[in-house]
Amino acid sequence: MRRAVKLALMLLVLAFALCGCKPLVQEEAGPISIYATFYPIYALTEAVMQGVPDAALHCLVQPQDGCLRAYQLSDWDAALLIRGADAVIAGGRGLECFESALFGWGEDGPAVSAVLYNLELYEPRQRVDGEAQSHFQGPNPHLYMSLDGAAHIVESISATLVSLDPDYSEQYISNAANAVKALDTLLDASRSKLAAHKGRRVALMSEALIYVAQDYELEVADWIEREPGSAYGDNELAMWLERLEKADVEVVLIEKQAPQALVESLEAQGYAVALIDVLSTHLEGEGFDRYLEIQDDNAQAISDAFERADAGKEQH
Repeated sequence: MRRAVKLALMLLVLAFALCGCKPLVQEEAGPISIYATFYPIYALTEAVMQGVPDAALHCLVQPQDGCLRAYQLSDWDAALLIRGADAVIAGGRGLECFESALFGWGEDGPAVSAVLYNLELYEPRQRVDGEAQSHFQGPNPHLYMSLDGAAHIVESISATLVSLDPDYSEQYISNAANAVKALDTLLDASRSKLAAHKGRRVALMSEALIYVAQDYELEVADWIEREPGSAYGDNELAMWLERLEKADVEVVLIEKQAPQALVESLEAQGYAVALIDVLSTHLEGEGFDRYLEIQDDNAQAISDAFERADAGKEQH
């Protein structure tokens, strides 16, 4: 068997600049165990690993209602990775607040690859001196919400696996090419579905949705910074509604797990709300095919919201 159970290297993959990468070290027979940190990374990794023998892929973090960036690595998570993982595929660049812990284990832990490095991420305005720092500043690591961005992530994952497991490099490269083709096909179909709404104004109420708006060439008239699924007060709601009125939008994009009361308040003010799955609430086993279904459903949700907005205008 060509597989390693214990690894003696720590790896940071910078997309296509694979400096110093080495294959897994063979110590004893057995399949390798690879963990992806979050569901979207897991689903895209699953696409690249299809049909490769003697490899098991797992998703580390269970479904989350809140922002993935706020997830703290538990003692259980750490023990699972140190004792049971040969390699970890992470997003990096702020997606995992525990990234430094993964790399900090060194030779005592699994190999680690952060696949968002060297990929182009959306970056909002720079922080003004004296302004409190938050994760809404800096590179936005939710690139997996973009079908175009997901294609680049797949290529980065493929480069990682080829470096770690060169015996199956042809399989990884072929799988990645097939996945990229599927992503491109869905992007073309989704853009056709939304072609009539190209350039229309929307408001975003989740940071991950900037990539969705970019994919479908929507104009972002306002972007309200709030944590997914989080509670809010009456003052916040009043402020948000005032901002939306000034933004002159008809459609609001928000995460699917947003509080129902918030969605109802938006709808009561006449906004068509598109509930978008931000890929944080899914389980291991829901692989690449499910990822594609979710993204297709997201495009349909936006199309339906615009149709509701247009129907409301006709009634008035």
